[in-house]
Amino acid sequence: MSSPESNKSTASDSTNSSCISYVSETSTIEYQHETWNIYVSRVHELCRQLWPTASKDEEFVIEKLRGGSSHRAIGIKPPSSTGDSHDRYVLRIPRFQFRTETAHARQAREMAIVRYVRQHTSIPTAKIVFSDSTIKNPLEDPYVVQSRIPGQDLLAVYPTLTHQQKLAIAEQWGQMLLSEFAIRNDFAGIVDASTDGIGAYIRPFVVYPPEPEDEPQDVGLLSKQSVLGLLTSQFERWPAADQRAYSNDVKMLGYEALTTVAQQMDAVGLFKDVYFCLCHLDLAPRNVMVEIKPDNSVRISGVLDWDSAVFGPNFTTCEPPSWIWAWSEDEDEDEEYEEIHANDTPATPENQELKHKFEEVVGKDMLKFFYAPQYRLARSLFNVALHGLRSSEAFKLTERVLKDWEEMHPRLTGSSPPLGPVHEATQSRQLASMNQDLAGIEDIQEAIRLVEAAKMNQDPAGIEDIQEATRSVEPASISQHSAGIEV
Repeated sequence: MSSPESNKSTASDSTNSSCISYVSETSTIEYQHETWNIYVSRVHELCRQLWPTASKDEEFVIEKLRGGSSHRAIGIKPPSSTGDSHDRYVLRIPRFQFRTETAHARQAREMAIVRYVRQHTSIPTAKIVFSDSTIKNPLEDPYVVQSRIPGQDLLAVYPTLTHQQKLAIAEQWGQMLLSEFAIRNDFAGIVDASTDGIGAYIRPFVVYPPEPEDEPQDVGLLSKQSVLGLLTSQFERWPAADQRAYSNDVKMLGYEALTTVAQQMDAVGLFKDVYFCLCHLDLAPRNVMVEIKPDNSVRISGVLDWDSAVFGPNFTTCEPPSWIWAWSEDEDEDEEYEEIHANDTPATPENQELKHKFEEVVGKDMLKFFYAPQYRLARSLFNVALHGLRSSEAFKLTERVLKDWEEMHPRLTGSSPPLGPVHEATQSRQLASMNQDLAGIEDIQEAIRLVEAAKMNQDPAGIEDIQEATRSVEPASISQHSAGIEV
């Protein structure tokens, strides 16, 4: 049954729009939900149980909110008879595809992260007031009820702010990052729920499917970890996990290349001043709520979507917030381009002042982690170490890291072969085998077309390389194929 909570929480992917009413049939179709008219009666029944003092003559105000990919969201305002009428709440329910045997553990972890953030930082979050990880309730679903953060999402409101208000946001954003930097740990990992379901602890990362030795460990037995040790360990474990998951003989040599880059980064001192700290991983305007006061002052009222938070290298949370001083209305603008040019001098004095304010707050010693191109690559390296090479985007990210690192440090990388058709075909075969990726199949077909083109042009070198790439497509030769992404 439901249990009251005394700690604060953040909303996950759904509450970043917790102030937006949104009624649509899309979720009913996409996630095979009951229709809203039917489900809302279940919500009313749940509310009567959670607020038993509510008068039968008064109704709860229930509204559908824009949810996310993993949770649906519903707004609740209790009637005055509960003595709670000045507060508003968000009910979060996992989507159907997350209602598995691991749903309980997932929900427990999400709440543990939120409790941890509230206990150890000054970053504002929502408050969890009720939760139930079972289906023994009127919803027949696990759920969490949390306080509704006041204000509007920063993504919508930032362009309308005055210069003074934007300066306040720049300062508060820097302070939030300092709060994350201050929460450190001797090793990387995620915040998970302790066995009592109330406390929280930090456990090392696992890869999926996990190895037997990836069972929960006694954190007291874990020693201090280095950044290089974290990266190389992950790059060693992912290939074995891929073999367990897909039962094929695909060679994941991309991990070997990434391991080499990690070793070279360490050798040039890139990890010298790095420590493990709390990292939100998706700290962006869409996940931040702001409140404008009557005196026109502005404050960050809450940070959402902590579900993916980890303890990682401090450079991980140092993606430069260039939107503060270089706001763009184009949502499709290249994020990598923005990061590369984040340290460019802004065009106007006002934007220069915004950039200076942020840098003043975080301190000059931290600026290298935000702006140095090597740390941009290190962030990408950690991303692959965390999630593995299990998508076409991960392969593309790996290619960019290897290419950019070689350009930055040619003496370290030597005369490595370019990322050409051989590597593309190898990666495409991996994706087609693991994910049945149609794009991968198209890439293989493109490699074959390149062979024919090379023959027509009588390009012996091109024919040789591309034919090798094409041969890698044949299942019989996969186990013997040693070409991969090399540094």
